[in-house]
Amino acid sequence: MKPKRSSILQELNTSIMKGDTQETVRLIELGLKNNMSSQEIMDNALIPASKRIAEEFRGADFYIPDVLFALRPIKTGLTMIKNLSTQVIKYPHKIVIATVAGDIHDIGKNMVAIFLQVNGYEVIDLGVDVPAKEILQAVVEHKPAVLALSSLLTTTMGEMANIIEILENKRLRRSLKVIVGGGPVSENFAEFIGADGYSPNALETVNLVKNLIS
Repeated sequence: MKPKRSSILQELNTSIMKGDTQETVRLIELGLKNNMSSQEIMDNALIPASKRIAEEFRGADFYIPDVLFALRPIKTGLTMIKNLSTQVIKYPHKIVIATVAGDIHDIGKNMVAIFLQVNGYEVIDLGVDVPAKEILQAVVEHKPAVLALSSLLTTTMGEMANIIEILENKRLRRSLKVIVGGGPVSENFAEFIGADGYSPNALETVNLVKNLIS
């Protein structure tokens, strides 16, 4: 007797919230074997769980590695779906994300990338300490709807302004939204350098992206 879809999804939600990566893997495999679509698993398990995790840690005095640990089953689940599903997940928009040159911090960037992926965006993660030239090449190659820049150091915040200026000079801003974030970055700074938006955390980044490209 085949397990019910609702039962699989319920157990999957539970395993994710418990941080049980092994059980999450088992249940996703079970769902796919029972003809559940990738999108069904995303919409009814991965996305709702990611939002609950974000709300759980919102505004609290939390330890960032705890958030990454909680998101580990979701990240593993995303990889599994991409590798095992015969159905192609449709990504209506691409997002290029990078930590700017001179800055090697990646925890915040990685959290944002996971949340965007879970919410149905194709994310091209360029990594950390990324030169402006490489970011420009990625924008030309991938033609993203959004470029997300991260900086955790006051000494590298100016690189965000430099990148935006280069994009303006190359006339690449017409169809591209640029958002910024990171510890020292603020909404006022984002406005000052000509960014299209600023977000203080991963969940708000998803909402910001939705608003900018809707």
